[in-house]
Amino acid sequence: MARASFVAQGQDDVYRAWEDYVLKERIPENPPREEIFASWRRCKKWGLDPYARRSQITLSEGELRRLLRRHQDLIQAAQPIMEMLAISVRGTGFITTLADAQGVVLKICGDDDVVRMAKENYYLPGCLRSERHAGTNAIGVCLEEKKPIQITGAEHYNVYHHRWTCSSAPIRDGRGRLVGVLTLSGKSNGKHQHTLALVITAAAIIENKLKERELIKEKENLNMLLNSIYDSISDGVIALDKKRKITHINRAAKQLLGFDGDNIIGTRIDDLVQCKPDLSMFISKRKFFANKEIDFSAQKGSQSYICTLSPINVSASEDSGCVLTLREKKKVLTMVHKIGGNCAKYRFEDIVGRDPEFRRQIELAGLAARTNSRVLIVGESGTGKELFAQAIHNASPRRNGPFVAISCAAIPRDLIEAELFGYRGGAFTGARREGQIGRFELADKGTLFLDEINGLPLDLQAKLLRALQQNEIIRLGDTAPISVDVRVIAASNTDLFKEVENRNFREDLYYRLNVVEIFIPPLRERKEDLELLIDHILERHSRELRIPRPGISEEALHILKAYSWPGNVRELENCLERAVLISKGGTIEPHHLPQRIRFRAESTPPAVSFQEGMKEIIEAALKRNGGNKAKASRQLRISRSTLYRKIKEYGLEDQKYVSK
Repeated sequence: MARASFVAQGQDDVYRAWEDYVLKERIPENPPREEIFASWRRCKKWGLDPYARRSQITLSEGELRRLLRRHQDLIQAAQPIMEMLAISVRGTGFITTLADAQGVVLKICGDDDVVRMAKENYYLPGCLRSERHAGTNAIGVCLEEKKPIQITGAEHYNVYHHRWTCSSAPIRDGRGRLVGVLTLSGKSNGKHQHTLALVITAAAIIENKLKERELIKEKENLNMLLNSIYDSISDGVIALDKKRKITHINRAAKQLLGFDGDNIIGTRIDDLVQCKPDLSMFISKRKFFANKEIDFSAQKGSQSYICTLSPINVSASEDSGCVLTLREKKKVLTMVHKIGGNCAKYRFEDIVGRDPEFRRQIELAGLAARTNSRVLIVGESGTGKELFAQAIHNASPRRNGPFVAISCAAIPRDLIEAELFGYRGGAFTGARREGQIGRFELADKGTLFLDEINGLPLDLQAKLLRALQQNEIIRLGDTAPISVDVRVIAASNTDLFKEVENRNFREDLYYRLNVVEIFIPPLRERKEDLELLIDHILERHSRELRIPRPGISEEALHILKAYSWPGNVRELENCLERAVLISKGGTIEPHHLPQRIRFRAESTPPAVSFQEGMKEIIEAALKRNGGNKAKASRQLRISRSTLYRKIKEYGLEDQKYVSK
């Protein structure tokens, strides 16, 4: 193919550079400008054929129709500008084209002979002119560089484009997103220095038209949107201007206050309702309040609502009124009952005990509460593990967030994953159609208490570990991760370390959970706390039953002290509650106590505590290793810092086998 048919006058240096790099694969002595040379390098990397006869991808008629419908706004905004350009360049051998942000040509306007020449080169609506598919061309490079550019003759990568000169400018919408490219294309000998400036100006006019269309649509939809939003809110919403006149009122507010129609717009709210406390005072002072109970007297009669008043500030110096929201009190109470389980009611002041070891654990829990560290609470059933967890939550920076508790052993194996992580609608048979959020999401910005964590199946332990590591969960039946900000407090009624050794619990999860370990001694090891607990429980029950505090005989107290309390504090509470009911508020005698307690009080042998067993294990490990703490900690599979803490806790510092 003759070189003269493609190379315009003054393009010799560019053609030689193209020939050197594209055909001979060597660095040209006089490379073209950087944008062009960078594009050539990309084309070479992608393996494009400089002698390809046509664009590699052209849309079908159906695909093109769908694409044109999708870009209808862009085409309508560009149409008159393209027609003006076509008129202004008529007879000069130029055509105007519009492409989308992917480089697909949407529309062509211009002289018939140039349009025919463009079609011969497959330059027609539906063709793809991205750089990756058509090589170096004005549309493709404009999209890559995101700026206006003019490309002439041999600057094109494909030899069949050398007869063209093209000037392209990007088109952006009102949000600054690149949505299209406007191009003037003609024979390469028709290059003119003003062509690019003309295209840039035309693209700017199209951008302004797009912005105008967006503003018109926004203004048309704004009132409809606001009214729809107002009416979709189940709470009553009333907007007031600075003179306390109603400017907007939604359907719910009309129903709550008994108003009909829109004839109340422009009426002062003081003329329609009487409020106690006086609402007009808050409005006049522009005083914000939230969740305040206010009694309204209106056409519907007297009714209490939970209200929020929010001042509106258009500018720092201008008072633009306020928005009043109303919610029926009974609905608020219903909601409180529904989510009542997601709050912590106990504090450290509610934990009763004088036992030194017990007080040390309370002190440790108080220190842990100030941090965001994960906590593992170990103790037998009934010792009050959730009491500690709630107290930690209420003393922590997350106290205003939710406290969500779940027993990992109480929920069937097939449902525990859905309870923890939630599920997508239709994820399994019997699932709710709309799906359900899990406990992790419910506890976001708060605390999740995983009771009886030792009952969690091994396959779910891996998913829990990932949630703790990544701070994100994936609902059952879904693939999208959901970020959560949750502090986890776990509890176990068995020695989790032994469960790890028995391969019933993942070691990595154990160390992930056990940042701070709190051990709650069983009640049989806190005999000096027994009377204190009895007094506390009797006082509480009498207060709840609204009866005088009942007394307890010496014989009954002796039986209670002699009993080993395998059910711990929970069993003690149940026993005393029964005794108060049977004694009808009188003095509690032995016959008011359960038969099992009376018969077993003297026969129950003392049990070896978890603490005593752990002390013996640590002593044995230290003896085996001659007091070498590093070796002992490795054998026990606990950190050295934990071993030091246990040595101090059990008073083993001064033993002769401990190396100093």
